[in-house]
Amino acid sequence: MERRLHGLGVAPGIAIGAVYLPHAEEAPVVPEAVPPERLDAEVAAFRSARLRAREELAALRARLLEEIGERFGGILDAQLLILDDPAFDAEVVHRIRIGRVSARWSIRSVLGDHARRLSAVDDLYLRERGLDLEDLRCRLQRLLRDPVGYGLRRPSDGPWVAVAHGLGPSDAVDLARHGVVGLATDVGGRTSHTAILAQALGVPAVAGLRDISQVARAGDAVVLDGEQGEVVLWPAEATIEAATARRAAWAEREARAAATPTVTPARTADGATIVLRANVEFPEEAGVARSFGAQGIGLYRSEFLFLTRSPELPTEEEHRTNYLALARALAPHPVVVRTLDLGGEKYFHDVLDRAEGNPVLGLRGVRLCLHRPDVFRPQIRGLLRAAVEPNLRVMLPFVTAPEEIREVRRMWHEEATRLRAEGHAVREDTPLGVMVEVPAAAIAADILAREADFLSVGTNDLIQYALAVDRGNETVNYLYRPDHPGVLRLVRCVVEAAGRRGIPLSVCGEMAADPAGLPLLIGLGVRELSVQPRSLLDVRESVARIDSVAAERAVEHALA
Repeated sequence: MERRLHGLGVAPGIAIGAVYLPHAEEAPVVPEAVPPERLDAEVAAFRSARLRAREELAALRARLLEEIGERFGGILDAQLLILDDPAFDAEVVHRIRIGRVSARWSIRSVLGDHARRLSAVDDLYLRERGLDLEDLRCRLQRLLRDPVGYGLRRPSDGPWVAVAHGLGPSDAVDLARHGVVGLATDVGGRTSHTAILAQALGVPAVAGLRDISQVARAGDAVVLDGEQGEVVLWPAEATIEAATARRAAWAEREARAAATPTVTPARTADGATIVLRANVEFPEEAGVARSFGAQGIGLYRSEFLFLTRSPELPTEEEHRTNYLALARALAPHPVVVRTLDLGGEKYFHDVLDRAEGNPVLGLRGVRLCLHRPDVFRPQIRGLLRAAVEPNLRVMLPFVTAPEEIREVRRMWHEEATRLRAEGHAVREDTPLGVMVEVPAAAIAADILAREADFLSVGTNDLIQYALAVDRGNETVNYLYRPDHPGVLRLVRCVVEAAGRRGIPLSVCGEMAADPAGLPLLIGLGVRELSVQPRSLLDVRESVARIDSVAAERAVEHALA
């Protein structure tokens, strides 16, 4: 009987194949006693494995640079830094000699201690860095067993879906290169390095499946849906046929979009014009967005530039070239760059200087940027320089007060003045907008509209905050309702505020791609939508079936 497991879709696509367990052959590591005369040999074995691991990681990094670009190569740098750290070498050697244990046990103890510390932190991003440590531990253990070469078993034929408790970024790269068509893990999330690489490499992936590595057996049939976040073990023939049809439709849709891109506004059945833009994480997605008919980018999540550069911070020049490449690729259509939105469950260790009891309601979005100008100012400078040539717009996340917008404008002016004095061309009048995702901001949208050049409703967070519902919590996610009268009234506040002020308004949350939510947004008067690139064709077709006048009547009923 088939079993359906639900997790978090972190890389889109449909994968159909058999379960492949890349870590299945790992022998258990036990604290075996080592005679004094063998301790030198254990130390030598560890150091040899460390050097070999460094060579392999450097080779994988070079592959990343060649295949998907510089910004992704840095993902493996954290592991290289650990291997080069004298403190790591000293700690492992100390445990070997003092504890008289094997190199394998010492490595497990040292990296395990660090991983446990990360797992105890109330921060998803930090917890996901534990996967990088686990990745490094597995590599070193394999090299201790097989000093000649990297011991990750590679599938002989396929198609295969890799299943593991956790997969590190180097495993993701190596598996993708050897024909694995999907990744499924017990742990992890969208901001993990593995998830970022899976998206960039085009490998469907689902994380957060809890116990799939314990349930699945090598060779089991499996269907993975990276959009819905679902994995089906032992699927029935009908399930496989349906997944095959969805995968074929996906491929056909991609081919159709690439062959006949339609970069024009969508129109409702009664002729109302709807502008469709795309939400993206990486500049490399510009081609996909364009092929699916995006009239620009309505939301570029700049935090993924930070995540791919971690543990380093992006430089001013990296900001500039990143935004410039994206904007040039979509020209003459606009590109909206959301400034750093690491916060809540997404912030990273080099930015916050203290732990927070309730980070989702804490230092995140524009609050974090204003709290750490040393992190924010390089982004401002990069944006000012990038905006000279293309149609670039800037959006501030998690704004709740007009003072925040005014403070950003003050910093914006200061950096523009400095850049001109340094001889750089800048565009200081770049449109500066606000992402409305907090109920208070929606209610006070008329006040924010006095300071902002445009407004964009982030329905994902707005709905969660308005209804006090975590959509990722399976015990209460049935209460997550985009059509709730309270949510619709908040959106209406923003639409009316933008209309009175005469400034552009868009919606960039998942509600814009929801067949049930889309008519309500159009009925509320929303005429600009931004969705995931591959949703654009479906949204365009849905818009064509909607009568805007009938949608207005439906909204009045829903509001009541």
